[in-house]
Amino acid sequence: MKVLENYSKHVRSTPKEIGREYFLPLIVEFGILILCIIPFSLFVKIGSMVQEPSLVGDDLTKPTAGRLAFGLIALVLWFVFSWVASKAAKNDRHYASSFLGFAAGILLWQFIGEISWHFSIGGVHFVPFESVTTFPIACMFILLMLYGKKHHSFDWGIWCMLLSFAFNWMGHYVMEGTYPFVESYVDEHTWNVWASLVSGICGFIYSILFLLFRVKTRRGRILASMITYISIGVIAFGLMEG
Repeated sequence: MKVLENYSKHVRSTPKEIGREYFLPLIVEFGILILCIIPFSLFVKIGSMVQEPSLVGDDLTKPTAGRLAFGLIALVLWFVFSWVASKAAKNDRHYASSFLGFAAGILLWQFIGEISWHFSIGGVHFVPFESVTTFPIACMFILLMLYGKKHHSFDWGIWCMLLSFAFNWMGHYVMEGTYPFVESYVDEHTWNVWASLVSGICGFIYSILFLLFRVKTRRGRILASMITYISIGVIAFGLMEG
């Protein structure tokens, strides 16, 4: 079974399908994001430092007990949600597999991208995931997804988890990961704003065209909503960072 559908150039979504299978999932996705951010924001401020703060890249680590606890919880929930999403996908429960996979991807990002680099093992810190130095890892991750698509290696629930993680990762990477290449020519504030606006607007336009002219299934419309989600998120994040 092909998980990422073949899309027809001449099949259009109906207004009813768009409302139920694009706009509703888009609202739920932002709701899931809020539900992941709120406890993260609370946990990271709780407790004393379990290690001495260190300068990793341009940022000072904050290895609090609460951050460590949230990281462990996020890791466990990522595994559970991914497993349940995969089970739901095998039973063709599109919404359950999509939303659980989507939540799992955010939790994985919070564990790796937002938490793991704050703590060291033997004095060695993990590099921030949005750093330019993780470019080889990003390339390997993209190759993994291309391989999985070609060989139909992942079910829809796992695809939603991988795409959610990738979207959150790339949403940071288009600004922070690319800035070292242009820092000699433009200041960071300007780059954050324009990189986020250009990439976010392009992504948003693509998601709408994809929805209106290429999608013919419920999963396709949910995928379009996820592309819209990250496009809006990149713009908002860039403007806040800028």
